[in-house]
Amino acid sequence: MSDDTVCMHYMVDRLNRIVTESDLMGVIDELRGNIEVNQEWRAANPNDCLVDEYDVYNAVDNLKRDYVRRALSKAESVSEAAKLLGLSNYQTLQNWMDKLGVVK
Repeated sequence: MSDDTVCMHYMVDRLNRIVTESDLMGVIDELRGNIEVNQEWRAANPNDCLVDEYDVYNAVDNLKRDYVRRALSKAESVSEAAKLLGLSNYQTLQNWMDKLGVVK
């Protein structure tokens, strides 16, 4: 199994364990840290870099969009969906919905 495959399995496991907003923010911070390390390595090893089409920020937004849609489909209100997602208030969820283009 390649290092990339192991990494993807690890991230899927981490994403599946997200319960609260705090958990999600921890995963996002971890991804950002990994991106920085990757960018530093690429800068130091330009001849070893393969061009890839991975956009981690887009992937995180897609994940958030999926969780928001799932919570909204189960909840009777935005406030209730925010509680399902472990968010402190409905306004946070409303801001996410606006940013991600999710409509109730």
